[in-house]
Amino acid sequence: MSVIDEWSFNLNFNDVEKERYSNFVQIINTKRENILLLLDDGFKVQKMCNGTIDPNNDDELRILIEKNKQLRYDIDVKIEELNCQQSKYESYKKDQKLLSQEVKETHEAFLMARKCYKKFLRVYYSIEKRNKEKQTIFLQFFTEAKKDSENYSVRLIRDSKSGHYELLSTTPKLNVLKELQRRLNETNDVPGVLCSIRQAFLGIKGNKH
Repeated sequence: MSVIDEWSFNLNFNDVEKERYSNFVQIINTKRENILLLLDDGFKVQKMCNGTIDPNNDDELRILIEKNKQLRYDIDVKIEELNCQQSKYESYKKDQKLLSQEVKETHEAFLMARKCYKKFLRVYYSIEKRNKEKQTIFLQFFTEAKKDSENYSVRLIRDSKSGHYELLSTTPKLNVLKELQRRLNETNDVPGVLCSIRQAFLGIKGNKH
């Protein structure tokens, strides 16, 4: 990331959690439906045993007992799967909370670094124009707030898709402007080009005193 990139980012964890929760709910509902179907089958078996099966028929009783065992086993498996899914979701919520805290702390560190950077180098910058394809970036050296005069300033254009920068202009116009434009076009070395521009501005300021 270059020094003039935006030092902010947006991660909507609410949307992520909603999507994950929606998938979780769908899985839970499926498990519940399966359990209800198994229970329904169990009631049917019980009804058969109570109403139509001859208790003296050992074969039929044995079959019903085996079916009942299988149904109980299937229900236990589904309940275990349900508990496992819920446990995974609780772990996800815990991890998401920790990740949110880490992102917050990282973002705060970026903001602090940006503040120190601007104070140390005394440079003001802002994004003047923005669309889906390009950004026009304004920088002004030797000040922490934009001045009415655009003296000692630079304008750059950034391609949002490729991340490539183009040097649009400098105020005052430098004799080496075309060389710096060519250099930036070939290397995309924004910090290096800005350092050269700042040194040129320092020379101009020094000659005025």
